[in-house]
Amino acid sequence: MTKKTIFAVSDIHGHYTQLKTALDRAGYCADDPSHLLVCCGDYFDRGSENLRVLKFFDFLDRKVLLRGNHEDMLLNLFRTGQLMPYHCTNGTVATVLEFFGKYSVDGFDWIDFSGRTRMLDRVTDFIHGTHNYFETEHYVFTHGWLPTTLSASGPMIDPAWRRASPERWIAARRARWTEMYPQCGRLPDRTLVCGHVPTCFAAELYPERRPEDFSILRKDGLIVLDAGTFSSGEVNVLVIPDEPCPT
Repeated sequence: MTKKTIFAVSDIHGHYTQLKTALDRAGYCADDPSHLLVCCGDYFDRGSENLRVLKFFDFLDRKVLLRGNHEDMLLNLFRTGQLMPYHCTNGTVATVLEFFGKYSVDGFDWIDFSGRTRMLDRVTDFIHGTHNYFETEHYVFTHGWLPTTLSASGPMIDPAWRRASPERWIAARRARWTEMYPQCGRLPDRTLVCGHVPTCFAAELYPERRPEDFSILRKDGLIVLDAGTFSSGEVNVLVIPDEPCPT
């Protein structure tokens, strides 16, 4: 394994300006061969700079891109072509209009991809290039949680989570750390780094946290990054220096 300085982010949700500001503040340099950027998913929806986010990650050389539940949602939308009410509440409609143009949605909430296949292929290829997880010597990065299984004492992280089916990974990406961490505990040998649920919700579990606190949450065996950027206007950046990583 080679050692890298990892810069980890999550849940950008179309907020390129906030992402770039946070990375610059953290000392990230895309041209530095010792810097590795890891994103724990949810690149699009809710913000207004989805195309800039796509371009930014597309042209990076040293990166690990993990899949979030919003990427699953976009792939499913591309397959069906029909917008549903939850696409409005999740910000997906605005993303579609930004990627494919203001005339790409008809009056019946169907997406017209004709003449827009290049962008469709670009976004689809980007999502297909993402991964379920990334692991280093001391950390496992994912979006929501890892696939679980039931034991006599309740749910636990499946010892064979790396080999879980695509369907179980889809469910894991939607799982909330606020529910899973108190039930499942931690990995035996590494710290889990995730996003998906903003860290302000830690106030429901830990009295020392305030409801307006969107900073990185650190617990035994768990680090949560989601800064609720669409509400807080901030992106959390976890910096891990000299971390042994797969070559």
